[in-house]
Amino acid sequence: MKALVILLILITFSYAENLYIAVASSMRPVVEELVLIFESKNPDVSVKVSYGSSGSIYRQILGGAPYEVFLSASELYTTKLYEAKKSGKPFTFALGRMAVFSTKLKVKGLETLKEANRVAIASPKHAPYGISAIEFLKNADLYEEVKTKLVYGSNVAQAFQFVVSGGADVGIVAYSLVKSYGEGSFWLVPSSMHSPIKHSAVVTFKGLKNRYALMFMGFLASKEAREVIRAHGFEVPR
Repeated sequence: MKALVILLILITFSYAENLYIAVASSMRPVVEELVLIFESKNPDVSVKVSYGSSGSIYRQILGGAPYEVFLSASELYTTKLYEAKKSGKPFTFALGRMAVFSTKLKVKGLETLKEANRVAIASPKHAPYGISAIEFLKNADLYEEVKTKLVYGSNVAQAFQFVVSGGADVGIVAYSLVKSYGEGSFWLVPSSMHSPIKHSAVVTFKGLKNRYALMFMGFLASKEAREVIRAHGFEVPR
């Protein structure tokens, strides 16, 4: 009997399906929780998640990477995939916030950026939070003063890590990462000082053949998922 139970377990695992998701690094804490919930509701699927900058993931998908769902920190990249007929239609599932964050200094808003010697941001070449950080600095009339202090992470998670490790005095990073970390000092950047950071999701062309990819998209739009997203420091579209 025991041998039969073990055999049935092995058979179950052998038929388990995988779902490959690529996610903007700013969403790592919330996606880890969302995946746990999704897998608990769908025990026959194992979700494999890769993190990086939205621009880098976009280029990987164009190059044939096997991702089936893409959660981007910008609707720019999901829209490009859709227009290139590489994905289904995208939808915005979260709105990001930025924070000026430090583990060294007591953050006092814009003044802290002037006091800092090194300011970490994500690379504006391919990370939406980097683009928004530059926009914020220009709107605050601080870019010319701060630009020589800027140090760039390949994505917003790396920029955040620069601050945590002491490599930068302060960072302009995703509020979701600051909230998850739970330490240090921060100032929440007013949304009016930068364009909306629209986190957008798509099922890739490859994912259209995986029912769990479509189910995950439906789950993202659910009330349960929206509550989790909001709890991690994001706003959710109405």
